[in-house]
Amino acid sequence: MDFDVTRVRRAFPALELGVAHFDGPGGSQVPRVVAEAVATTMTAGLSNRGTVTDAEQRADAVVRTARSAVADLLGADADGVVFARSMTQATFDLARTLAAGWSPGDEVVVTRLDHDANIRPWVLAAERAGAAVRWVDFDRETGDLGVSDVEAVLSDRTRLVAVTGASNLLGTCPDVAAIAASAHEVGALVHVDGVHLTPHAPVDVGALGSDFFACSPYKFFGPHLGATVAEPGLWAQLEPAKLLPSSNTVPERFELGTLPYELLAGTTAAVEFIADLA
Repeated sequence: MDFDVTRVRRAFPALELGVAHFDGPGGSQVPRVVAEAVATTMTAGLSNRGTVTDAEQRADAVVRTARSAVADLLGADADGVVFARSMTQATFDLARTLAAGWSPGDEVVVTRLDHDANIRPWVLAAERAGAAVRWVDFDRETGDLGVSDVEAVLSDRTRLVAVTGASNLLGTCPDVAAIAASAHEVGALVHVDGVHLTPHAPVDVGALGSDFFACSPYKFFGPHLGATVAEPGLWAQLEPAKLLPSSNTVPERFELGTLPYELLAGTTAAVEFIADLA
């Protein structure tokens, strides 16, 4: 298939500035269609989600469409897509929620290949619960994270394994599917930081074996936002801290406050842009 580089470059207004954007790990540039989706949503007239007025219905449609877009991108169930201000915030929230079920003597596994956003939330949550943190190092020559090294720290007290899908510094990609399979054998959950995997490779969360998979749309041409996907049934087992008037349904009960509709519209546009490239 011919790839029209000129057409693609023209889709990004920032590329007309005459500078080279080398900070790819810090976030992608944004296509014009994403910026337009954000602007259109903010000027179309919105309200809180509902079914009565046109504005309420538009807000509801924006949310439902964004969930479906992210689900399509990751091979997930739209009812299991939870949005947050960022992947970091989402991971802190999830860590606090899961840690409510941990006890002294339980164990959490983190790796030195990961970004701190997939380390610190779990370390702090483990400390509060009295759980132990088991560290896994990577090969300093190859940058690889060995499956056997992860398996060496697993036990029947392991409650969660946090692992990256792709290193934000080195770009190496652990064998997440094998790590997840081993973690599941001891009854542990697996949280995958997919922030840097999602922009660079097709993702199928089912094939990866992740229980939770987190990503950031601003790394794949979208706005600054975070999304975590899991099976709806798994979310339903968890009880997050929330306001009394907030919805108690899944996935809404994990989303604090009113969602940023304009950013969700931009996320949908980003996924559609990627689909158009394919």
